[in-house]
Amino acid sequence: MLRVPLVAGPSIDVPAPDMGTGGERCPGWHPWPYLRHWQGVFHGIENFINEANYMQQCGLKTGWKDKTFIIQGFGNVGLHTMRYLHRAGAKCIGIAEYDGSIFNENGIDPKDLEDYRVTQGTIVGFPGAKAYEGNLLFHDVDILVPAATEKVIHKENADKVRAKIIAEAANGPLTPAADEILLKKNVLVIPDLYVNAGGVTVSFFEWLKNINHVSYGRLTFKYERDSNHHLLQSVQESLERKFCDVGKIPIVPSVSFQKKIAGASEKDIVHSGLSFTMERSARAIKETAEKYNLGLDLRSAAYVNSVLKIFHTTNDAGFAY
Repeated sequence: MLRVPLVAGPSIDVPAPDMGTGGERCPGWHPWPYLRHWQGVFHGIENFINEANYMQQCGLKTGWKDKTFIIQGFGNVGLHTMRYLHRAGAKCIGIAEYDGSIFNENGIDPKDLEDYRVTQGTIVGFPGAKAYEGNLLFHDVDILVPAATEKVIHKENADKVRAKIIAEAANGPLTPAADEILLKKNVLVIPDLYVNAGGVTVSFFEWLKNINHVSYGRLTFKYERDSNHHLLQSVQESLERKFCDVGKIPIVPSVSFQKKIAGASEKDIVHSGLSFTMERSARAIKETAEKYNLGLDLRSAAYVNSVLKIFHTTNDAGFAY
C-alpha cells in the first residue's frame, strides 16, 4: 500500500480566511496564526493614483483629493478598503451588497455604516444614505472597487461601467472580454493579481514571524529607542559647544518624532514592509507596461512579470522533486 506523507504544517501553509469562512475562527482551527490585513488594496490604488501618466490617460487628476469611490461588497475587504480610502481623502458615495445598495453623493461615513451594520446585520436602511435603485456598478464614479464575487463585470455589461479606475479587490471580478472593452474605454483596471498581493504579503510576514517564534522588532526595540535618545543628546551637545555663551539648549522632539522615538512597533514594521512590497511591485508593472507599450493594460504587464519570475527562478534553481 502506497502511503503519501502529509505535506501540511506550520512551516508550509498559512491558512487565511476567504469568502464563506468565519473570520478568525476557521483559520483558528489550524495550529497556525492569522492576521487580517486589507491595506494592500489601498496601496495598490495609491501607487497608480499618484502617477500623472496613468491619471491623464483615464481622465483624472493625481491624488486622492475629491475622488469618489463605490465598493461592491461590505465584508472584510470592502469595509477596510472603505476606511483607508476615506482616511486618504476620497469620498465613498455608494456601497453595494447582496441584499441591497445604498447611495449618498455627499459621502458615507465608514464608522457610522459599520456601527449600523453591527447592530442591524445589514446596510439596508442606513440613515446616512438612501436606497439605490439599479446597479451601482454602472454609476458615474472615479474609483470602483469590486470586493465580492467573480465575473460581476462581463462582455454584456462592461459598456455600462462609467468608473475611471477599477481596483479588483475580489478574485476575478472582470472577465477577459470585459477587460478588452474597458481598455478601449481608457478605464484603468488595477488587476487582482497585484491588488490582492497585499493580503498574501502580510500573511507571509505573519508566517515568517511565527516559524521563528520572535515578534518583529523584539530584537531592536530597545536599541532603536536608545539610538534616538543618543541622537538628540548629540545634537544638543553640538549646539551647546557651538554657542557656548548661551548655556543649555534643550532639544524638544516634534510630535511626530516623539511618537517614533521608542522605535518602530510590530505594526509599523508590517505596514512598512507591505508598503515597500506594493510600491516595488507597482514600479515593476509600470516599467514592463512602458517597455512593451501596453498603455493602461496593467494586467498583461503583471502577468509578464510573474512569468519572468517563475522562469528565472526555475532556470537558476531547477525543479525540485
